[in-house]
Amino acid sequence: MPPGFAFPRGPGRLASMSIRSFRGSAACAALGLLTLSACGSGDDTDPSSRRFRVRIENVAPFQQLKSGRFDTKLSGTSPGPLAPGDTYEFSFTAGLNHRLSFATMFGASNDWFFGTEPQGIPLYSSDGQPLTGNITSRVVLWDAGTEVDEEPAVGAHTGPKQATATDGPGIKDFTPKVRRVGSRPVLSSGVPFALPDLASMIRVQLAHDAATHRFTVRIENVSDDRNTLSTSEGIKPVRISPGVWTVTAGSEPLFTEGQPDRGQGLEALAEGGDATALHTWLTPLNGVATPLSPGVFAVHNAAAPLFTEGTQDRGQGLEALAETGDASRLASAITTTPPTGVSTSGTFNTPVDASAPGPLLPGHAYEFTVTARPAERLSFATMFGQSNDWFFGTDEQGIALFDKDNTPLTGDVTPKVYLWDVGTELDEEPAVGPHQGAPEWTLDTDKTVRRVPASRYGTPLSQHLRVTITEAK
Repeated sequence: MPPGFAFPRGPGRLASMSIRSFRGSAACAALGLLTLSACGSGDDTDPSSRRFRVRIENVAPFQQLKSGRFDTKLSGTSPGPLAPGDTYEFSFTAGLNHRLSFATMFGASNDWFFGTEPQGIPLYSSDGQPLTGNITSRVVLWDAGTEVDEEPAVGAHTGPKQATATDGPGIKDFTPKVRRVGSRPVLSSGVPFALPDLASMIRVQLAHDAATHRFTVRIENVSDDRNTLSTSEGIKPVRISPGVWTVTAGSEPLFTEGQPDRGQGLEALAEGGDATALHTWLTPLNGVATPLSPGVFAVHNAAAPLFTEGTQDRGQGLEALAETGDASRLASAITTTPPTGVSTSGTFNTPVDASAPGPLLPGHAYEFTVTARPAERLSFATMFGQSNDWFFGTDEQGIALFDKDNTPLTGDVTPKVYLWDVGTELDEEPAVGPHQGAPEWTLDTDKTVRRVPASRYGTPLSQHLRVTITEAK
């Protein structure tokens, strides 16, 4: 593993978030040698032995860390649009490499919406300072490209009049692509329209609580019904609809500029101010799409080759694996002085479709091959990358590779894998805590290796990884 190797953090199958470096470049460079010497090792001359191929897949479906909707003004009790002086507010926690995206309808239009750049607004600067204050300058007025553009608040199919239109929805846009509206958009009549400055209609502010890493967003309607929006029919009111927000690692969660609407609910929001469909689409895709680190495996016939549940870490390298994704120390310790009952051990560090060692991102897999005899079991450990000191692994007994009749195991063994806390660092919110991936942080108050309870992290393990074992002929 070359010096400076980076371990990306972040939700979703899209791009990476913050940078996490595997420590100890010299040790990491030896990782590949350990893997080569371990794969296929064991007693191939024993007629009762079998070769097994183990596949560990990162199956996380998550496309953003979290999302939500805003639909009720601060002074209100039920959902509705913002009139002048009204404010929406919502809060969320986020980490160093997260971005905020949101969308809310410009109510006087056919299909225009206020939103961020497609990749969102960075919530922290490059030196780790949170973004705060008035961020209206980072907001853009977008055309969803789903209906032709009529004069705001005047056209028969614009927001204020669409309910009374006698011919149904407006005509499909002749340029069906999401694009910037600009200050003088050309309407379907061919006439340009002079829009008021965006900052005279909407104000967006951001506050941050350093103790909790919580951001609070305020979206205000700052227009004046007496003079802001001038049309051919006189002054018209500006209204801002309910909307949606997401926190991502820099993907484009809501739309791509220059591409058609994706059909996930943005059209309903931009044309009618209805955030329901888009919110419903986003919600199942929320979660921590953590990378998995290179890992260590052992084949054994005695218990607890890597750790003992309920006791402190042994100081052989499991801490380095669980805190920074460095598998080399643990692999070296087991190879140099094999624990009782260990017949073979090694590492897995290169995704099957990669040419060099690296973390396992969603949609990719590690594979390795072991040889085992009846009564032997498999144990392994790989870091939950966006944590302080968590790892995925078998229990201390490992997974039996043969049944009671000495028939080799095959199939999905994911239910035999668990999420563990190595007990060396205090836990922060996954993907949010600023000390994740750092070699030192506040010591855990419970220093024992233990399972992470659902009350601490409720996402099912099966939404992170799939482990299958097949007999390798």
